[in-house]
Amino acid sequence: MSFNSWRQFQFFENVPIKDPNLAGDSPLYSDPTLSAVSPSIENKLIIAVQARVIKLIDLNQSEMMMEFVAYPENFQITYLKGMRNNFVISVGEQLGLPCLIKLWKLDKRPTDEFDFHSMIEIKNGKNTSPVSAISISDDLTCIVIGFANGRIVLVRGDILHDRGSRQRVIYEDPTREPITSLFLDRECNSCFAATTSKIYVFSTTGRNSGMPDVTLSSDSGVDLNCSCLSVDKRELICCKKNSLDFYKPNGEKRSLIIDIPLKKRIHAIDEHNIAIVSGTEAPNQTALHVKPDSSNRLIILDTKNMFVTMNVLIASAVIDMFLTTYKRVTSLFLLTSDGTIHKINEKSIDDKLQIVQQKELFTIALELAKQNHLDEKKVQKIRKAYADHLYKNNLKTEAIEEYVKCLDVTETSEIISKFGIENTTSTTDVANLAYYLISMIKKGASNADHISLLLIALVKLKDKEGIDSFISHFSRSGRYLEEPEEEDNWDEDDETYFFSDLKLFDLGLTLKLLKDSGFPTQCYHLARKFSKDPTVIVDILLSTLNDAHSALRYIRSLPVDDTLRALLVFSKRLLDKLPNDTNILLIELFTGKYKPAKYDKLQRTADNKCENDTKKVFYSYKAFMNYMYNVTDKSNVPRVDDIPTYHPPKPALVFTSFINKPFEFLVFLEACLESYNEFQGFDYDKQLILTTLYDIYLSLAKDDAKERRADWKFKAAKVLDESKKLVTASGASEKSVTTGKSHTKAIDNSLMMLISHINDVDLYSTNDSVSKSNAEFANVDEKNLTDAFRSIILTSDSKTVLRFLEKFGAQENPLYVIALPYFLSSKSILKEIGGESALKEKVLKKIMELDLMPILDILQVVGSSNVATFGLVQELLIHHIEAEDEEIRNNQLLVESYQSELLEKSTKLDSLMDKDKPINMQMKNRACHMCHTMLALPIVYFKCGHAYHQRCLNEEESALADSEKLFRCPQCIVELEAAGNMMRAQNESTKQAELLKLALSKEENGKDRFKVITEFIGRGALETSKVIL
Repeated sequence: MSFNSWRQFQFFENVPIKDPNLAGDSPLYSDPTLSAVSPSIENKLIIAVQARVIKLIDLNQSEMMMEFVAYPENFQITYLKGMRNNFVISVGEQLGLPCLIKLWKLDKRPTDEFDFHSMIEIKNGKNTSPVSAISISDDLTCIVIGFANGRIVLVRGDILHDRGSRQRVIYEDPTREPITSLFLDRECNSCFAATTSKIYVFSTTGRNSGMPDVTLSSDSGVDLNCSCLSVDKRELICCKKNSLDFYKPNGEKRSLIIDIPLKKRIHAIDEHNIAIVSGTEAPNQTALHVKPDSSNRLIILDTKNMFVTMNVLIASAVIDMFLTTYKRVTSLFLLTSDGTIHKINEKSIDDKLQIVQQKELFTIALELAKQNHLDEKKVQKIRKAYADHLYKNNLKTEAIEEYVKCLDVTETSEIISKFGIENTTSTTDVANLAYYLISMIKKGASNADHISLLLIALVKLKDKEGIDSFISHFSRSGRYLEEPEEEDNWDEDDETYFFSDLKLFDLGLTLKLLKDSGFPTQCYHLARKFSKDPTVIVDILLSTLNDAHSALRYIRSLPVDDTLRALLVFSKRLLDKLPNDTNILLIELFTGKYKPAKYDKLQRTADNKCENDTKKVFYSYKAFMNYMYNVTDKSNVPRVDDIPTYHPPKPALVFTSFINKPFEFLVFLEACLESYNEFQGFDYDKQLILTTLYDIYLSLAKDDAKERRADWKFKAAKVLDESKKLVTASGASEKSVTTGKSHTKAIDNSLMMLISHINDVDLYSTNDSVSKSNAEFANVDEKNLTDAFRSIILTSDSKTVLRFLEKFGAQENPLYVIALPYFLSSKSILKEIGGESALKEKVLKKIMELDLMPILDILQVVGSSNVATFGLVQELLIHHIEAEDEEIRNNQLLVESYQSELLEKSTKLDSLMDKDKPINMQMKNRACHMCHTMLALPIVYFKCGHAYHQRCLNEEESALADSEKLFRCPQCIVELEAAGNMMRAQNESTKQAELLKLALSKEENGKDRFKVITEFIGRGALETSKVIL
């Protein structure tokens, strides 16, 4: 890929540092005689000037720390390198003499050319060729020197401890091309070397007979200073004419095509960033002199991401560049000919991401965040911005993919608004919204509304598979399972689910949509799994699926209570479709023999079976049981010897279900009667069964076929006799004092007499009426006292109403409010209860004490008729007016105190905000409120009385002026923020009239809207704040 196609960013910043002694008598690094430079420890710089003088400069203080003459006259220092432990190695040359390499210990503060730590003399024939390249190992055990005549000399020994060394020539170029590059690898076992036409690798151990171990390039070499070693010292990086080549010692090579003209220098900053300096003029590499009017360009390449991470013009020629690390920050230093050091620092990852996002290159931002192991929340924020960008460009499917990856920082309502409201007609948007919602559910970040919306979206999309998948994977605990959940396992957590308050989604709405949209099976499965009300499931089986057999099988699988609830609602419809199967279930339930059966999956039953069952009619319970026992599953037919395991419900609950089904009804009643006879049920319930059965028998005796009428009359007579015996036994037990049975209701068969009369049956017996209790209000349902009271008002006299009120008024206070207009409805009623004095004492006084009605409502009720006189409410009005006067006086005093306090605070605020008014500050022997040390200039004093060192405070951006610094008192910032929030709330009240409308529309504020308005005025809704906090 061509270099021109690389994206360019300014990921590095350039800070120029001018020599403070520029053009002075004692310049630092701007000395025109500068011949060599190298960084040292603790942000110090070592330079060689005046040919043979070495200086140590502290860049932090911009001052010279040390200076000494390092070589004799006529020598020139051409190379310097700062080493560990404050050592410096220097190379001095003189034409015709051997090259001298000296090691200096700066801690010993050398003073002249003889204070070196150790020295090596390098001979190169007649010593007429200058040193062109040099590489020194970090432990000073290996030095490689290259000369302009093509010779490479290897030096090995313990130079650090001055224990001697050996040197030998390891290569001599046959064409005498100058050595342009020399670099020892990480282990110092190999050495990369280059001439202007070739690149080699030499071994630094053993003998090599003057030949390279590997020839990396035989057709092109490297220019001087246009190669460097990678940061890990395992690759040689060569900047050639049109490419950037990377060589390993084994000959492996990779290249990047770049077209940077006039490349001058190259330096590896880190693992991926490489700095290249290009220009138009070539500097004197020996004396490091460059023309002052030349300029260079610095380009930093990110070879991993293929970015240009910096491209800046340097006004002067770069004479050297090097890396230095200070306080764990690595910087690239460029020394230029105008006496300036350009400090190149890499920007923080946050700044980089901001630059990239401003260019809307979000994929690059995400890759950078991944490479830098950025916090997941920050990565998600980038994805959120990327998704917004995609949505803005109408790439909605791609946008929703990104929204799903940043759920933690995404406002769900915003996404729903974008994909569910703004474009409701778009199928793609609905599908995208469904994908987003299902992703939220899988992550566990959804609520009931989100799940409901997902189901609505799937229904709108007609996505049958999606609905089935949701039902099978979404559990009753609200988790989305990886594997589908079988229907047989749905009931495993039945108890936990049914007794929990967890609302998973709007089940009722979803079921209605599924029904209306033609998804009956999905509607059933959804209700089967998530409905807590079995009647909902039965209704779907009957109404939507039209499957009465499955409905009956499901009801049979329920507990007793749920089975009863379902049959109370659907028994009539089930009797229409499956009369005999339904009747056997009713008999089991109401005779105490019901036992739940296992419910299998939804199964369709043939319609012919339903028809045959419907046509079969039975005329007695025994015939019915014999048939059902022979033709059906015997396990589902109740046995006579089964003992009830629960208290059977009253059969009267389902009597209405048997309308127009006399034969099924008599079978049911005979079964219930047999059960009562066997297990001694309540006499009252038994009498009700006898009465109903007697009515059916007599009706059939008139309407049934002639051949069966006599049987019906005979059965009716037997039922009547049994009823008489029950009444006689009941009367005898009431008179007996020794009996242990208690009767809550008297047994009476007078209704049977009426039935006999209606059906023209001649009875030769008399009815002994059983007296009923006439205890007043004994049967009143105390849970519905209001309805009972209204009924008594309509049916009873005023004295009865008053007695009811006196008895239950304390229990149900609203009865007094209902009674007031009734007692004032006519003068006769008011007179019957004792006149106005009784009304005042027994009704009005209670209403006032309990504060049941406002005074205006009481006056309105009293004045609505001509019954009451003014004397009735005179005392009430006087008391109310006196209370109002007292409240007004209290409010006036309160207003005066508020005004006084407001005036005092306003005066204090004006004084604090007066910039021209002097402030008396006591600073002597006063401590900083932050660090608690004695105050020292510069000091920041706040008008609240707190004082701090300026260094202890965080400077904030000032909105007042660019040059001003803004500080806020740390101890008062909470109160200041609270005041700001209060002011913003006040401004909101002045701007948003909708808040007032909303408050006025609330039902609880309907009775006192004036109070709502005054509250808004009190919060400053009519004012505009002019105070700047």
